[in-house]
Amino acid sequence: MKRLSTILMSLILSGALLFSGCQSSTDDTDDNDDSTAKIQVTVVTDATWPPFEYVNEQTHAIEGFDIDLMKAIAEKGNLEVTFQNVAWDALLAGLATGQYKVAISSITINAERAEKWLFSDPYFNAGQMVCVQKNNTTILSHNDLTGKKVAAQTGTTGFIEAQKIEGATVKSYDEIGLAFQDLMNGQIDAVICDTPVAIDYVNANIDKIKKVGTAFTDEFYGISIAKGQTEILARINQGLAAVIADGTFDQLVAKWNLNP
Repeated sequence: MKRLSTILMSLILSGALLFSGCQSSTDDTDDNDDSTAKIQVTVVTDATWPPFEYVNEQTHAIEGFDIDLMKAIAEKGNLEVTFQNVAWDALLAGLATGQYKVAISSITINAERAEKWLFSDPYFNAGQMVCVQKNNTTILSHNDLTGKKVAAQTGTTGFIEAQKIEGATVKSYDEIGLAFQDLMNGQIDAVICDTPVAIDYVNANIDKIKKVGTAFTDEFYGISIAKGQTEILARINQGLAAVIADGTFDQLVAKWNLNP
């Protein structure tokens, strides 16, 4: 199996070409043109999406793969970052209005979002996965969800995919953990979410839930940057390429058990 870093280097090249058409050079200007000065940036995240971002219950610190990755990118890209926990809907709206400059929060790159803000080069493929109760023998993949009660987090690509299922009753949640709780309690039939998140919840509740089938979409995460912040975008892409090239990315993937 190829290392993730090898795959990502090719993704970066293709991603830059794919989304360059969505990012206008006429209105995306930056008021900081000193390329040598360190830029201070508050990075927002919805810390309810382990193992990518979550709040440590003991220390109350924001932790996760995304957080470690952003710190490493900042070091390579001459950025100084602090993190702020923001609810998902507010995060998306704040990026679109420019209230927030940068967000890393398991955000899937798509054309609709790329019209509202900028994206870094892609850094992770996390297709949608279905999870069901451990004793469920009738749902074997997303093709078996017709007429079922299906849950996903509001505003996510998992929710979008759930709405495409014919005859399904779709229930939305502000936090994915609440959806999994209802699944374990038998109030819904299935949860749809990003593969690494599904794996994390299943591993933590192996006697109660399981994942079924394989990822049924290809979805690439990117770091989101408000329009106009092209210098920050360039530094993030520079830092991302550096942490992939020097092996830091692979080390973080291993640390957070994200190997495919």
